[in-house]
Parts: sequence; C-alpha cells; structure tokens
Amino acid sequence: MELFKLSGVSIRIHPSFLVVLLLYGVLGLAAQALLVFTLVLGHELAHLLVAKAYGFKVEGLELFPFGGAAYCDGLFEGRKLEESIMALAGPAFNVILLFIAQTLRWNGLWAGEFADNFVRYNLWLAAFNLIPVLPLDGGRVVRALCSEGFGFVRTTKFLAGAGKWLGVIFALYGIVLGVRGKFSDGPLFFLILGGFFWFAGTKEISAAHITFLRHLTRKKEDLMKRGLMRSIWLTVQKNTPLVRIVEEFTPDRYAMVNLANDKMGMEKILTETDIVEGMLREGIRFPVGKL
Repeated sequence: MELFKLSGVSIRIHPSFLVVLLLYGVLGLAAQALLVFTLVLGHELAHLLVAKAYGFKVEGLELFPFGGAAYCDGLFEGRKLEESIMALAGPAFNVILLFIAQTLRWNGLWAGEFADNFVRYNLWLAAFNLIPVLPLDGGRVVRALCSEGFGFVRTTKFLAGAGKWLGVIFALYGIVLGVRGKFSDGPLFFLILGGFFWFAGTKEISAAHITFLRHLTRKKEDLMKRGLMRSIWLTVQKNTPLVRIVEEFTPDRYAMVNLANDKMGMEKILTETDIVEGMLREGIRFPVGKL
C-alpha cells in the first residue's frame, strides 16, 4: 500500500507491517508503534541516501516490521562495495541514534519510558538487520563479499534458504509461546515474522536468475564502454548441466568456460554469453557438451 511520495520515491508499507502496527494499537502501545514506524522509515531513508550518492535512481521503498527494501533502476546486488555500504547504512543510522540517546541518558538529560524504548528499538533494529541471511542487511553484505568467490546465484540461494529456515524458527517459537499461554510475549508477531521470512526468502531465490541476467546485460555494456573486464576461467565436463555453470558466474567478472574432453584435455572454449543463451534456448538441465 502506497503511503506517500518523497522526492519522486514511492513509499509503500507491507501488509505485515500493518498487522504489527494494529497489534501494537490493540495492546494499547500506539506510541511504541509510531516510534517503530518512524525508526524503520529513517532506517530505509538512510539506504536511499546512499543509493542516490552512488548514482542509483531509487524508484520506491517498501517498509517491513524490521526494515524494508529499496527498488532501484540499476544493479547494486552482488557488487562488493556498493551493496555493502548501502546495506550497512540502515543499521549505522540506528547505531548513531542509539549512541546519541544513550549519551543523553547517561548524562541525565533524557529519561523515562520513551527514552528506554528509543534505545531498545534502535538496538533491536540494528542488531536484527545484521543477521547474515537474506533479505536482511547482513545477508546483503555477505552476498556482496562472497558472490565473487561462490557465484551470485549460488550465494543468493544459500543466504535466502538460511533466511527461510530462520523464519521457521521464529514461527515455531511463536507456536511455543502460544501453547504456553504467554500471549504477552507476542506469539502472533513471531508467526507473522516467520511467515514473512519464508515468503521473502522464496522471492529472493526466484529473482536470483533474473537479477543475474540483468547483470549479464550490464557486463556487456561495461565491456563495450571500457574495452576490458576481468574474467574467470571454469573447466567443465561435457555432461555438466548449464544451470550448474551459471551458478558459478559472478557479477563483476566475465566467465570463459573450458570444455574438457574425456582425457581432460581442452576440447573447446565457450563464453558466458554462449552458456546463458544456450540455457534460455535449451533449458537449464541441458548438458554443456551438446552446445
């Protein structure tokens, strides 16, 4: 649901966030709900400002109970420096607010329940978002750092799968709280959070190959513009499925594939473009030796 536009950026709120805000309101915690909303919005605006500083055109922000997602007209996923700094901008915003608020409390300049909640929620948002799974900021940092070594698609699948299992843990914890009658500890909140992590992890995995194809287009443009690009070499056997090779590709290097014969000698060389076009034409399980 779109709330408003800020400098041409559409600010949307995810239904799970609405449910959480409603729960807070029912429990008589409207002030805390407003505080959480404001901190999450600030967290996401920090991501937005860094994206704009890198020259990305941000088209929209979607707010979730623990953070959000920025939608950009351009690729930052898997790019080591850009994705890492953009991801860390949100938690850094909360850490700065936490430090300022705690300093005021230590010096007796701010006290009371609102001050306690301000510190607690900023700590929670910063720490929670640094968990190294997708779609959290910590997962995006790990993906940026590991994509070059393990491949963008493979890294995304692993981190998103970890996020889905974290969602299962949250959901099970919510069920345990409900069975024990500890409704004041928020079992419904953990069930909603668990469901969202499962949904978001599935979405990340589904989008991984599409994002990679966009990276391939960008790499071609960069190669034509700059006249050179770092490359990686892969040696594969004839029966290796194309999807297995694609999972080794990285966002910032162009792949050259050495097709080995039965005696492990070089039979022919295929480019990254050959592999992707063959996968789109023949299917993901098509053996590379038949290209």
